[in-house]
Amino acid sequence: MKILKTIIATSILLAPIYAQATVESDVSDKQPMNIIFDNAFADKTELVGIFNQIAAADQTLTPDATTYAACNKLDAVETIVSFAFLAAPDLAAEIANAARECGATEEELLNSALASNIDPTTIGEATAAGGGLPGAGGIGGATGAPIAAPSFGSAGGNGGGSTASDS
Repeated sequence: MKILKTIIATSILLAPIYAQATVESDVSDKQPMNIIFDNAFADKTELVGIFNQIAAADQTLTPDATTYAACNKLDAVETIVSFAFLAAPDLAAEIANAARECGATEEELLNSALASNIDPTTIGEATAAGGGLPGAGGIGGATGAPIAAPSFGSAGGNGGGSTASDS
């Protein structure tokens, strides 16, 4: 009888340990991000581990995890985004956009990308050197006909001098 009481007492004490959800089970149960993060923190899982486990269970949730962590300021934005980039590098653009929703600056995103060995062009916004500006010969709004170079021997540029046949 004493052994039975010991077994029952032990099972009561250990039950909460086994009942705690893991990140993987929370993801498969489609729990909201706040529950996933709260349970992981209760299990003393570090933020980098949470991102790795979310990406391992369902990589497509990494941008949502980024939004949750960045908007709730669970750490510095650069740290959060770096963890997300490392966990799901194929989703770098989506992760960057998720961080932007919570106020991440382009500098923070660039620093995170470089620290995570992510090509900054995959996450950055278009720059003036992008070639897509109207009138710059790029796509998107260029107007007018292309200008052909003058033929050899012509004075097409009106730069003076004679034609090529004069010696």
